[in-house]
Amino acid sequence: MASIQRIVSPRTQEVTYRVQVRPKGRVPESANFPNLKEAKAWATSVEAAMREARHFPYAAARRTSFDALAKDYAETVLAEFNEKERATRVRHLDWWSKQFAGLTLAEVTADRISKARDLLVTETFVRGKPHKDRKTGETLAPQEYTRSGSTVNRFIATLSHALSFGVKERRFLGRNPVSDIARKKEPRGRTRFLSDEERARLLDACAKSNWSALRSLVLLAITTGARRGELIELRWSDVDLKAGRALVRETKNGEQRTLPLAGKALEALRELKLQRCARSEYLFVQPSGAAGPFHHFDSHWYEALEAAGISNFHFHDLRHTTASMLATQGASLLEIADVLGHKTLAMVKRYSHLVVDHKAKVIEKLVAAKGL
Repeated sequence: MASIQRIVSPRTQEVTYRVQVRPKGRVPESANFPNLKEAKAWATSVEAAMREARHFPYAAARRTSFDALAKDYAETVLAEFNEKERATRVRHLDWWSKQFAGLTLAEVTADRISKARDLLVTETFVRGKPHKDRKTGETLAPQEYTRSGSTVNRFIATLSHALSFGVKERRFLGRNPVSDIARKKEPRGRTRFLSDEERARLLDACAKSNWSALRSLVLLAITTGARRGELIELRWSDVDLKAGRALVRETKNGEQRTLPLAGKALEALRELKLQRCARSEYLFVQPSGAAGPFHHFDSHWYEALEAAGISNFHFHDLRHTTASMLATQGASLLEIADVLGHKTLAMVKRYSHLVVDHKAKVIEKLVAAKGL
């Protein structure tokens, strides 16, 4: 591995020894020494250090804390993510940092990760702040929740990505310990969608909401299949009412997507344009007049659901409603995936039975018409 070269100065005739160590896959190291003994000693020590790193891959891991890697990962890798995804992963990292506080990377073993994963499942957390009940006036504590298998797996994915960074980029670890950890079983995706009667009742309730833009938002969600955040973040500068198009710049998969605007949804946006909302940068402004889009419209949404007599329904289920309507109108799974903004068919397979049902009806009409 090491080569020693005897060098004689042509001017002074002084003899020195140049040592060069060329490890495979790494930058060569070299140094000059006045005598052969020192040169050989240095070569031996460097080779020994390299052998130690090879035979004991956790040497660097023993010197590096998990917190140091997490900080490095957040500052370099997460800087390239969009704001929402970055905030989510930072929250995940903060949780893992609390579990591995004071530990080196060598101590972040598969068994420790496994125990932390189990804590993720059983640990409770709250959303929101204490609030008053509208009917009784009583102060209620925020509701406690536990994490689903899907959420636990997202936490594990963030940890795995950070440790892979430590393996591949920083060479702190020889192997990612998360590869030995089993993921939690994820429930099959919800397929709750509105019936035609429920849809009519909900839109009627939204039209009577104290937030005048709620009906427009729900119509847009049903007819485009866009996500809640994508719609709330829409700007008038990204909407072409004449062409019936809206550009979503920030999507979950990182690619821009154009939403077609048509029917009552397009009419509703034209009405919004004529209202005070047009003076704002965003379509769905805050009723208080504060800057920025109206992200926290949940109270108006739940009031509309209650007024419409609809239970077990989330805003995200409006996407399922879009998919179900497309399926029953004869759209293929590929077309549904394109409308919803999915890169693969995996997420839309839950609607495959609706597509099959539609195909069966088409075949039945064909058989009846042709007497087959």
